[in-house]
Amino acid sequence: MVRYYRKRDFVVGCEDEATFGLLPIIKRGWARKGSSPVVKINSKNQCTNVFGARSKRSFVFSFSKRKRQKDFVRFGTKLLKQWGKVLLFVDKGPCHHGKIVDTFLRDHQKTFRLEFFPSYSPDLNPQEQCWKPGRKRLSNRFIPSLAAMKYQLSVEFNKPSFLPKMFGYLSN
Repeated sequence: MVRYYRKRDFVVGCEDEATFGLLPIIKRGWARKGSSPVVKINSKNQCTNVFGARSKRSFVFSFSKRKRQKDFVRFGTKLLKQWGKVLLFVDKGPCHHGKIVDTFLRDHQKTFRLEFFPSYSPDLNPQEQCWKPGRKRLSNRFIPSLAAMKYQLSVEFNKPSFLPKMFGYLSN
């Protein structure tokens, strides 16, 4: 079933979740010839999840301990406050389906719409590209705590030049 929306009514956005952990992201780097580079690591296997949504002009994110329906609904409420009317494209992850999400959609049916990307097609979601700069910022660094990691990610996500190019088929 094809649905049509008037673009001026809704902010079109794409949403995705990512997990960032304290275990180090080791990438290639430079060192003096003959030296033995040492990488400090944090052996704690703690992580945080990030819900992120982007439109053509803005990026909204929120940290969460888990990827559950309640967390997605909390993030949807944040999107409504910042964007007004929202048409959100999401993948078919488990946090996007269920009674809690259905109740939220029913309560906000005039201001919040959900559409799904086809299964197994992360290449269609422009939000996937937004996680790469965050991972790059965390690579080859010693991050002592989750609070420090959240700070580093917030700095990266709030940069004015942060947004990668948006696909033409979703721009409004």
